[in-house]
Amino acid sequence: MSTVAIKHDMGDLSAPGTERLVWQSWSPVAAPRAVLAVLHGFGEHCARYGFLVEDMVPRGYAVHAYDLRGHGRSTGRRGHIDRFDRYLDDTRIFLERMRRRHPLAPVYLLGHSMGGLVAAALAEQDDSGLAGLILSSPFLGMRIAVPTGQLRAARLLSRVVPFFSLDNPLRNEDLSHDPEVVAAAGKDILNHRCASARWATEMIRVMPATVAAADRLSLPLLLLYAGDDPVADPQVAERFFDRAGSKDKTQRRYEGFYHEIFNEVGRAEVFADLAAWLDEHLTGARPTE
Repeated sequence: MSTVAIKHDMGDLSAPGTERLVWQSWSPVAAPRAVLAVLHGFGEHCARYGFLVEDMVPRGYAVHAYDLRGHGRSTGRRGHIDRFDRYLDDTRIFLERMRRRHPLAPVYLLGHSMGGLVAAALAEQDDSGLAGLILSSPFLGMRIAVPTGQLRAARLLSRVVPFFSLDNPLRNEDLSHDPEVVAAAGKDILNHRCASARWATEMIRVMPATVAAADRLSLPLLLLYAGDDPVADPQVAERFFDRAGSKDKTQRRYEGFYHEIFNEVGRAEVFADLAAWLDEHLTGARPTE
């Protein structure tokens, strides 16, 4: 990939509940071919997508992202959400800001892990003028089985002590085979391991509902997911894809990959597939699948 200048910018947005959402953007100097609106996963933040930026911006794409409420530099109680729709409302505000900045560029919503769940749920309700939906290891089902007793406890605590912090079984080693990525995740002070009882019950409620409503999708869909994902269940992602109402849909499964496919050892293959799909849609061609 040739070396190009990348413009970086950041700021904040006002969100319901007096929260401030911090956004960042990375863009080519020239007008972008399209915009990738990125939603990050649970417990992380938008600045962890450096590999995606380094690959896609030289190809002519702008990458915009924001820290979800309760994450990264945005305000809000860490790892808590009072209702899942807050994420959808915040994302609509974020997308409106991008449209004002790039009024002529098509916008593709790209969600990773929990960000993929948010992106899918939003697209099922309203395509928001998007050109397409891209899901990376979407958190549509948990790979780790949760004991029935813990589920019952979470539901009870969600009603009486919604902020109660639950054990988060996610390990940094589940993210990638790249030891530098794993080490960096452990040292990153903007990452967190907090998960409230209300957040847990909202995920339990929304994940199956989002899969069941996949037939409402109409946007072009690209599903990219890890075959050996220890976090998000790849079989549920496949079930979502099969149910998706999109006439134009493509899936790519990466065998041997862990959860963060954009941060994996073989990420060049993922970026090549992503770029090829975008090129096909921007030039008017369509995938064969």
